[in-house]
Order: sequence, then C-alpha cells, then structure tokens
Amino acid sequence: MSQTELSFKQRNKLNTLNLAKWTTAWVLTLAVASFGPHLMWSKEQTVISIIAVAVNVLVGVMMIIANKKQVLGLDEMQQRIQLNAMGITLGASVVFGLAYSVVQSSGILNYDEDISHLVIFMSLTYLTTLIVMNKRLNDEGEE
Repeated sequence: MSQTELSFKQRNKLNTLNLAKWTTAWVLTLAVASFGPHLMWSKEQTVISIIAVAVNVLVGVMMIIANKKQVLGLDEMQQRIQLNAMGITLGASVVFGLAYSVVQSSGILNYDEDISHLVIFMSLTYLTTLIVMNKRLNDEGEE
C-alpha cells in the first residue's frame, strides 16, 4: 500500500513511527560515538572514532529528513504550531546560549559550559511551547 492510499491518520502514524526509529538510531549512534573511545576502543584509534561520528552525522541527517516528512504530513494548523515552536526555540536558544557563554567567560559564575545544558534548554523550550500552543488551540476551539 502506497503513502497516497493511506488515510491522514495512518500516514501521520507511519511518519511518526519513522521519525521515532531514526531518532532512536541517532541517539544510539551518538552514544557509540561518545562512549566508544572510552568503553569499546582506545582513544588512540581515531579512525574508528571518525567513522562513528560520520555514521552519527549520516543517521542525524536521515532523522532530519524524517522530521521534515513528519511535519509536512501534518495539517496546516499543526504545521504552523511546529514552525512557531521551532522559531521560538531557535530564538530563545541563541539568546540563552550567548548569555550563558558571557556569564561563564566574564567570571560572574565559575562553572564549565557544557553543550548538554543548551540541548536540555532547547528541548524544554520546544516541549513547553508545543504544550502551551496546543492548549491555546484547544481552549479556543471549546468557546
């Protein structure tokens, strides 16, 4: 059965499952690339590390393509919510990330910057924005 023969709900479910598979694969390849030099091979084996990072980037690109396909499969309202959430997350991440860097480099607070802090901030911002926007949409629909 081709994608065009599926209902909207079936296509959305298929696209979401495909995105989940690629996201899981990306997380697993990231774990291998991150922890491999410490647990699976020695740090001196840089060729293996480079291959692991390259595989992670390739799988990440596939995840991005799956994400794009999933968003394009949504209805116009959900696409708009996704676009707004992504835009707010991008803006907030740039502002937060640069402020975080300035605070650390100026010596106001002494702690190590870590990209995971920014990733967590981005994830929470995106999730919160989606929840708030969907709640507003549902509240407006009930009136």
